[in-house]
Amino acid sequence: MGVESSVIDKLASRLADDVLMAGLPAPGRCRVLMDVAGTRFGVKWDVDHGFDISPAPDINDSWDFGFTVPASVWEEFAKVSPAPLHNTAQALVAQFGDGLIAGDRVKWAQYAPFLERILSCLKPTRDRGQVPQLPRRSAIAASYITIDYQDREYRLFYEEAGQGIPMICLHTAGSDSRQYKYLLEDPQLQADFRMIAFDMPWHGRSMPPRGWRSERYENDIEWYMGIVRRFTAAMELPERPVLIGCSMGGSLALVMSGTQGEEWRAICALEGTLGGNPHAPSRRGVWTRHLEVDHSMFLSTWVAGLMSPDSPQDLQDDVLWEYGQGGPGVNNGDGAIMTSLQRIGPTLTKATCPLYVFSGDYDYSATPALSKAAAEQLGGRFIPMKGKGHFPMSEDPVGFKRDLLPVLDEIKRD
Repeated sequence: MGVESSVIDKLASRLADDVLMAGLPAPGRCRVLMDVAGTRFGVKWDVDHGFDISPAPDINDSWDFGFTVPASVWEEFAKVSPAPLHNTAQALVAQFGDGLIAGDRVKWAQYAPFLERILSCLKPTRDRGQVPQLPRRSAIAASYITIDYQDREYRLFYEEAGQGIPMICLHTAGSDSRQYKYLLEDPQLQADFRMIAFDMPWHGRSMPPRGWRSERYENDIEWYMGIVRRFTAAMELPERPVLIGCSMGGSLALVMSGTQGEEWRAICALEGTLGGNPHAPSRRGVWTRHLEVDHSMFLSTWVAGLMSPDSPQDLQDDVLWEYGQGGPGVNNGDGAIMTSLQRIGPTLTKATCPLYVFSGDYDYSATPALSKAAAEQLGGRFIPMKGKGHFPMSEDPVGFKRDLLPVLDEIKRD
């Protein structure tokens, strides 16, 4: 079943009233030809005339790009809580390929947020969900520490809370340690764990090294491991820490378990892979380092597709805000880690410390199948997280805590 004509008739007013549309930068002009379950209509947007909907596009009309939502998936996509890989336009591209896009690809990348709002305005609205409250006065303490690595000096920002077993927390590609704020502010976790989250060089409040403008940032698994080990050593912890990392940090955690596992009490890898299937959706989009495309605007759509539609909307918005503040090209440079990961991943055998591999089923960049394969290769325990996305500690800290606590109780007993 296609889109009802009554919905298309209201699309212009819905776009005009949409608060997220209002927050987008003012456009030049964009013309999109939509095909939603066999129903074709055009959407035009320009700064002077607003929105214009063409319910029956003429053969003489011209369009910048087109986008198709196959009839076979529209029924699921249109639900308030669609199934994994049916929740955003970017998720559909990840599942069905870029054949859904026609016309000017640069224009599509420039106006990807607009496309997402078109499709969102065709769907029923959803409840924003309940957000856990952070304390009015934070228990988190923050500071900087300087490390030397490969003849360069890095001044790293970190924040910590709690006492007891040390826990090093690694953020995702292109973001920073703010992703762990709900874990660090949790009194139950503070009672048993000294949680320490730091910003990698080039990320968040950790600056790039001196001379950064004369180089191109490209992450590498060996360099990344070296930074993590130097930071951990500089903290002079009284005992072996737990390592927890997500996405890029999750992949690093997997590699550490098979190469330096004896340095860790236990390792929790969230949404990580060992390189896996070369045909899986790319984790390094060219549009995040492109002079004609606002990297933060494009990332907002790519990242949104990785999250669960059932995660509280305000927490999803926090994730997007943090990503939007990343330096130009940093997320793209983090994606370069896949080259070294695909080289090292197949060589790893059994983890030399307890390993727990968590994966949410809405994650199309590090799919549950790839995470499970990594757990099996390393002899770790795979923990599927039903209804979760790529950023469980950020987008759904309450639900993630339910999955994490049994593992932490096991770690405390060891």
